[in-house]
Amino acid sequence: MPWISDEASVNFAAMRFVIITAVLGLAFLFNTGCTKEDQPDGDGSVDITFRMDSGYTWQHDTVPVSDTLRIGVTVTKGSDNLRTFFVDVAYDGGPRIRQDSAHVDSNPFSYEKTVITRDQAGTETWWFSVDEYDGDITRRALTLTVQ
Repeated sequence: MPWISDEASVNFAAMRFVIITAVLGLAFLFNTGCTKEDQPDGDGSVDITFRMDSGYTWQHDTVPVSDTLRIGVTVTKGSDNLRTFFVDVAYDGGPRIRQDSAHVDSNPFSYEKTVITRDQAGTETWWFSVDEYDGDITRRALTLTVQ
């Protein structure tokens, strides 16, 4: 072009190169962002929740001796498949005693238990655990003060 000097032509070409490179670089960064499905195994965690419907015990509570309670638990898998669900109880801060176990065969996995509290005052901590095939274990506890 006769009306544009050689210096202006070089500056225009350099600016065009910088803009194109910046646009391609940004497009690459936005296109390779992490999503939940791209995370490596173990990054997604298991979710253990208690049923909160009427008639269910779902929070730490004070209850009478020899009370009958219903506890409902739902387990949703994270990144890894689930293997086994366990229920343990510990009295007055003592060791855990296994009460039940079940093979996890669905996602989400649901479990219900009727608990009859002891006939003496103290604490009962009910542990609900699930282990994954990679060996990770997720636990959630519910502590009942029995009076």
